[in-house]
This record gives sequence, structure tokens and C-alpha cells, in this order.
Amino acid sequence: MRCGEVETVYDEAVMPGLLSHRPDSATRRSPFRPGSGILPPYLAGRVSEQSLIQDFLEDLAQRAAPPSDIVLYGPRGNGKTALLLWARNQARSLGIDAVRFSGKVVPTAESLARRISSEPRLLRWLGGLSLSRVGGGRTLKDPERQVAAVLARRARKRPTLLAVDEAHRLGTTPGEVLLNEVQGMRGAEAPVLLILAGTPDLPRHLSTMGASFWDRGEQLPLGRLEPDAAADAVRVPFEEHGRSIEEEALEQVVRESHGYPFFLQLWGDLLWKDCSDPEVPSSLVDIDCARPWFERRRDIYYDRRLDELDSLALVSVAAEVAAEFSDAEPVRRERVQTAIRSALEREGGGKGPAPSAIIEADRVLRHRGYIWPVVQQSNAYYQPGIPSLMRYVTRNQSDWEAGGEAS
Repeated sequence: MRCGEVETVYDEAVMPGLLSHRPDSATRRSPFRPGSGILPPYLAGRVSEQSLIQDFLEDLAQRAAPPSDIVLYGPRGNGKTALLLWARNQARSLGIDAVRFSGKVVPTAESLARRISSEPRLLRWLGGLSLSRVGGGRTLKDPERQVAAVLARRARKRPTLLAVDEAHRLGTTPGEVLLNEVQGMRGAEAPVLLILAGTPDLPRHLSTMGASFWDRGEQLPLGRLEPDAAADAVRVPFEEHGRSIEEEALEQVVRESHGYPFFLQLWGDLLWKDCSDPEVPSSLVDIDCARPWFERRRDIYYDRRLDELDSLALVSVAAEVAAEFSDAEPVRRERVQTAIRSALEREGGGKGPAPSAIIEADRVLRHRGYIWPVVQQSNAYYQPGIPSLMRYVTRNQSDWEAGGEAS
């Protein structure tokens, strides 16, 4: 049984500004937002990213064309969607027309035009336009022309932000059309800004779209939070809502969360609702009270990640990679790839794996956020996406590969 019986009520009006946020008026209502793609009460550790986006938006509000697109990428749960939501809210506060959609809902250029258009009648009229095929009497619709027309029409009315979440799922054809049309409008000094957010595989996916200029834009990798920022993600909402948390308890939350934003929100929510007297600072006693509930939610999350690895036949590879990380410190990329090669060779009965198999396994582990690339002193390193996930994979590898349940 939980330590308290306070009902959770979420307030959609709680939206932070650039470096500030509005406190909730309800004393016992949790301000924390542990979920998928939900804006937290305080967007900690993203000051430089917010400042850059804010500069772009302020120029856009003055009808100045931005210098480039913005690409946000990183493992899931690190706040990409939250930052995208923040950008949309900031845009609207500046009078910018903000259009947000997921890459998975635009498999074609026609569907892209529908998402961008705010005028169904214009889109129907454009859909009736056609171009004659050379040497024949048949006609074809021109979806690229539709996208260009609806985007130009929208930008003429108001400066426009296009915010695309899950951009790694954007179809290659609509993605190429989108990148090229936005680039063309930027060349014409039209007030249109494109922000793309996706998993670590997003840069590779964009490189398949035949638009070479995107990689000269602003690329913002989002990983786990540094300890000070992780502490702020919990401390600031507590303090702004008239509550507090003891320093030792906060340090424990930061350690057990590994700077992972989703876990920080989960810890904050549990401490706020279930294990803390509102009149008394949350303490290590409250941490002990909340830990079983935190571990239950964490392990459910990890079971899903392990199931994904199993579906990709990468559990043993992931376990071999985990053995290279004794703690959260980065490891040279060569060591990780050697571990991948060793695991694949063992699975192949001693036969050395093809280089392409090693590259693909490496790519998938990065794409899934199991490992995260960093650069130190001009050398390529990897760090754990979440250190405790690696321990969980190692602990449950045998049972999972045997078809059992994770412990």
C-alpha cells in the first residue's frame, strides 16, 4: 500500500517560460509530469538549447528568415518532445504560427501538405492541378508543388514554425520535400523555421533524403542531465510550490535517476504525492518509502527495452557491451565495437561476423539509446544511455534468452 492516498491531478496550464515557470496554486497537486512527451514544470539543463531556439524565434517574429534548421536528437526520455513543446509555446507567445506534428503521420508528400495546410479549400484546389508527362497524354498530381504552395501561403500570413516530432519516422520522400522546400523559402528570406526532433538515428535518416545542406544547420544532441541540472529538475518545482527536499535526499534521487529526465519526474511525483508531509521536507525516509514504487515503474520500463533487444536478437550483444562499462564513465568506441564483434562471433559458432553486422548492431544500440556517443579530446567514446539499464540487461540476460520473465 502506498504511503498516501492523494489523487494525481494534472494541470495542462503549467507551462514554463524560457527560464521560469508558473507555480501551481494547489498545494497537494503534483507538478511533476512522468510520462511520454509531456512538458515538465521546469525544463532543467537545457538553457543553451532554449537560448538558441529563443534567438531563432525572436528573429522569426520580426519576419527574418532563420539561418538554418534545428535538429534535436537523443535517446528517448531525455526531453526532446518536451523541448519541442516548449518551442511551440514560445512561438505562439511571440505571435508565430506554430504547426506541430509527428513524422509517423506523414508517409507521403500529399499527407505532408495536408498537415501544413490550414486551408482545406486551397489544398483541394491544388490537388486538382496537374502536370503533363512528357510524350504522353496522362497527367500526374504534383505533391511538391502542393507543399510549396501551402507553406508559402502560410508564411505570407504569419511567420511559421514547423515542429516535427519523431522525425526519424518521417518518410524519405516527404522528408526530402520538406527539407528542400524550407531551404528554398529560407533562400527567398521567408519567415519559416523547421525544428526536427528524433532518436539518435535521426542524423543518419536525414542523410538519406538527398538534402545535403541540413547538416550545416544547428544540431543539438540531448543526453542525460548533469548532476546540478538533475537536482534542479526536482528542487525547483518543490520550492516554487512551497515544498522542500533535504539535500541528502535530493542527492540520492540524482544518483538513482542517473540524470535521466523521465526518472527524475517519476521520483519527484512519487515523493510529492505519496511519501511526504507537505509541511516537512522530503527526507531519506521518504526516499525509502518511494523506492519500491520507483523500482516497479523502472523495471516495467526496462522490461520493454529488454523485449525490444530480444526482438532484434541483441540481448547477448547488449550484455557483452554492458560488461565494458564498470560505471557511468565513457568507454572508447573501439572497445564497444570489439565487444559487439565478440558477441556476434560467439553467436555464430566461432565464425567472425561481417563488418556490416557489427556496424548495424552498433547503430541499433545507439538508435535505441542503449549507448550514447560523446567526444572527448577529439576521440570517439560511448557512455551508457542509462547505467542501470545495462545492469538490468546483464542480470536478466539468461532468463530472457531462455524465454522466461525478467526478474
